[in-house]
Amino acid sequence: MKYYFEEKERQDKLRGILESWLNTPHRHHVGVKGLGTDCIHFICRVFEEMGLMRWRKNLVPDYPPDWHIHNTREMLKEGLDREFRGEWIDLETFRNGDKIDGDIILCHFGKAASHSGIYMDDLIYQALDHTGVRKICFTDPYMQKHMKFVFRLLS
Repeated sequence: MKYYFEEKERQDKLRGILESWLNTPHRHHVGVKGLGTDCIHFICRVFEEMGLMRWRKNLVPDYPPDWHIHNTREMLKEGLDREFRGEWIDLETFRNGDKIDGDIILCHFGKAASHSGIYMDDLIYQALDHTGVRKICFTDPYMQKHMKFVFRLLS
């Protein structure tokens, strides 16, 4: 099986795109580089820049900022399955070294996966509430505690 981000050219392009989003402020239900984004719009826009998808109306349905507190439906997981060709990687296997740059990490806060980030160079790039797009070390204990799913894109 061939994974999309196994090729160095694609990794380099992704790295550049991720770095270009750093310090974009956090804004709920927005995805505009430099002006504002939330975590799922960040991933969609990065992958749009990679040429992996086209933006369209209602790609990300409207949702309240606290939807995950009252909802057990794994909407982020369903959205990745709907929009991309990929596979779910066992979390322990991923933590123990089976990582590929470009893997998407979903974290549980509340009752469902409600936060997403992109793995790259042993970092997680993500749009964080109150701080915007940042990269943090993959081994950050807070992130490790909340990681729930890992999605890997296929070529």
